[in-house]
Amino acid sequence: MNHRPALFAVGGIALAAVVAVTLHHFTRKPPGDANPPVIQTAFTAASLVQPDDPVFGDKSARLTIVDFYDIRCPPCRRMNLRFNRLMQSDPDIRYVPVDYPILGRPSVLGTKALFVAALQHKYHALRHILMRQKRKPTMAILKTDAQKAGIDWPTLKTALNDPIVAARLKTNLARGHALGLKYVPSWYIGHQRIIGSISYGDLVRTVDRAEAQEKQTAQSAASVPHKS
Repeated sequence: MNHRPALFAVGGIALAAVVAVTLHHFTRKPPGDANPPVIQTAFTAASLVQPDDPVFGDKSARLTIVDFYDIRCPPCRRMNLRFNRLMQSDPDIRYVPVDYPILGRPSVLGTKALFVAALQHKYHALRHILMRQKRKPTMAILKTDAQKAGIDWPTLKTALNDPIVAARLKTNLARGHALGLKYVPSWYIGHQRIIGSISYGDLVRTVDRAEAQEKQTAQSAASVPHKS
């Protein structure tokens, strides 16, 4: 396949430092890989979904894509547009973004704002703005963004330091670390983990392969005789 590798790497700083909003250094993955890495997993993407995760598309769709991304990562933004296009052409897919802010303080601030927006049922609206905004999130910018998304700014501002928000941030970072994720985007589909961005055509082919693999697994399971 003609992949177009693009991704960002995490600096070597401990999880506790990230939660404390310590700035991470990040770099592009050095050129040389012809294709973004594809890793086969023993688990499915669907098994990674947690109750508080936002869901785009049909919650009962046959195929799940779980995307660990950072709102400031350009390859993540490109993949987000391709995921949106995919769901428009194939409604039987659910897309589950996992906010994984590893690119510094602005990413952490924007992610915390998204978590507060979710409490006001405005996650999708604010994310739509942040994923298309060229400027780094600041308090002043977030105030304008909140107003555009129909979010009560005083409530959002106060809740940024709420223990619930801090706990969710810590949980998402721990999820990524537990999976060994050092780059964004890192996304899962079926039994595959793809690191980096790929073209829309390759995304469609990846979905087709994942669906075929899922069908084969289901057929194999159905053919195994059950013990009485």
